[in-house]
Amino acid sequence: MDELEFRRRAITHPTDRDPAFLAAAEASVANRKHLDEMKQLDSKLRRTLEVEVPAGLAERILLRQAMEADDEVVPLPSPAKGRGWRPLAMAASVAFLLGMSTRWISWPPASEPLSLAQVAMAHVYGEEPFIQGVDEKVSLQTINAKMEKYGATLMDMSDMKITYVNHCAFYQGPALHMVIQGKMGPVTLFLVPKHVPLRIQPDFADGTLKGEILPLKGANMVLIGDMQESLAPVAQQLESRLHWSI
Repeated sequence: MDELEFRRRAITHPTDRDPAFLAAAEASVANRKHLDEMKQLDSKLRRTLEVEVPAGLAERILLRQAMEADDEVVPLPSPAKGRGWRPLAMAASVAFLLGMSTRWISWPPASEPLSLAQVAMAHVYGEEPFIQGVDEKVSLQTINAKMEKYGATLMDMSDMKITYVNHCAFYQGPALHMVIQGKMGPVTLFLVPKHVPLRIQPDFADGTLKGEILPLKGANMVLIGDMQESLAPVAQQLESRLHWSI
């Protein structure tokens, strides 16, 4: 093996075990030194490529996708039994990374109908890094400006600490997303129009978070909080203060 071929192979495949290549490496001190340098470089490159993906990257991609969407459909797949809700956020993010030039994402048919609980839990996990610890000191006027789109008015927010309210791209359209400070942590509320074609289950949990769905006059109200949070009092408080114009 000539010098040029040896150096080329040392750069491209420094761990090559070909006998001719190994013999050329031992032919001179310069060749051994060159091969050692290429092996060290190869090792550094491998360590660089093995760096873990930053925590929350998938959720940040999902949130950006949701924020950029208007009324576009972003259906999510049904998670496999026992795997929890976080994979939903990851699945949407992977689809985005694979080069979806449009925000319409079509998923294969699920083995069972997609549920309101699944979509809501995916949103909570996906947006958690961006609203955790946020307190926008939301006023009643701001809340009702958002709720108006859904035909609802919150008559009173005394004894309630609401830290966040906005619209979000939910499923086949927008939903109201609001965060209330509960006794055990944040309680997320979604007001989802009733025409949204999602299966409804009254209560659900994944071991970290739990939720309840209440069919109200003008929308389905979803509440999600810590496993130790008592959601019933929050639901009763909200239901008694909501006035519907539809």
